[in-house]
Amino acid sequence: MKAVFGFTIFFILEIVFFCVIRKGMFIKESGRTVRVLFTLAFVLIWMITLKLIVFPPVSAVPTTGEYEIVSEDYWVTEDITDPYTKDGLRQLQVRKWSPMDCSDDNPVIIASHGSCGTIDNNVSLYRELASHGYIVLAVGHPGQAAILTFENGKSTGPDGIFLKQLSAAQPDKDPDYALSVFHEWMDIRTTDLNAVIDNYLVHNGNAKFIVIGHSLGGSAAYAMARIRDDVAGCIALESPFMYDMIGTRNGNFVFDESDYDVPLLNIYSDSGYPMLRKWKQYGNNVRFLDAENDNYTNIHYEGIGHMGLCDLSLVSPLIASILDGRLQMKDAGTQLLRLNQDCINWIEGITG
Repeated sequence: MKAVFGFTIFFILEIVFFCVIRKGMFIKESGRTVRVLFTLAFVLIWMITLKLIVFPPVSAVPTTGEYEIVSEDYWVTEDITDPYTKDGLRQLQVRKWSPMDCSDDNPVIIASHGSCGTIDNNVSLYRELASHGYIVLAVGHPGQAAILTFENGKSTGPDGIFLKQLSAAQPDKDPDYALSVFHEWMDIRTTDLNAVIDNYLVHNGNAKFIVIGHSLGGSAAYAMARIRDDVAGCIALESPFMYDMIGTRNGNFVFDESDYDVPLLNIYSDSGYPMLRKWKQYGNNVRFLDAENDNYTNIHYEGIGHMGLCDLSLVSPLIASILDGRLQMKDAGTQLLRLNQDCINWIEGITG
């Protein structure tokens, strides 16, 4: 609804600008200097208003845990050449959220952002988890992130190869190409997450992990539950089981249908939930949705789109609405609070 209000204000300003500048109105008889100054002032107001519409001032989603939290960035360099740049070793940015003065022996949370997401993809959730005594390691994936900063201070955005793959992968029309791309993405993501987990173990000793991800990051979270014995569960925010796709047959994906032996929390919005039985890439989601298995918990939030499951819906309701192709009918702050609480309750339920 904020997006509608923003569009309305912007439209009104456009009309005013047209009337004042194109038709002259009360400054018609003024001198050239006055007209120029008026135009510059109006353009400045117009630009500020546009910025406030795209990125309105918001309050951070409050945490509910007992611990104060701190964050710090560090970098993990993998012993492989970056698959996108083909130049130099691949380096990951990691943002660590930690509870202060907490001695609880909780699983460590590993977080993976969505396609063209950021290291703060679900920052309100990361902060909430840390306030409840969990260390959170949010991983930035170079080439697949909207923006990422390396240790030398340089920044990078999404790679052209990745963007081309995103636009070309059409699972319903060309499942064979989509499968090859999905396998490539899963290989990159799981290699990244393994590097971060192994690095943590080297510096901190044995631990258990819960992997969380939004969209493509959730697909990677599912994969880590298959790959590692020290992963105790995963949370996927509207994600297909890409790692479970083992082939194609008659235009459909063939999945590894074996049950997961760790708990999964699968969360959906109105963007994905109604389409689970229609989109080919969600075959295993349907299978596990229908399964009578206590390891699988499924939640559907009504009134929001795909971006309502991450903090972009709070930071920029307008951009989130454009990307979703629909308005979010729930207040973003309230929705994120609910998401955070559901995740906390689920984690405490499988670890308590």
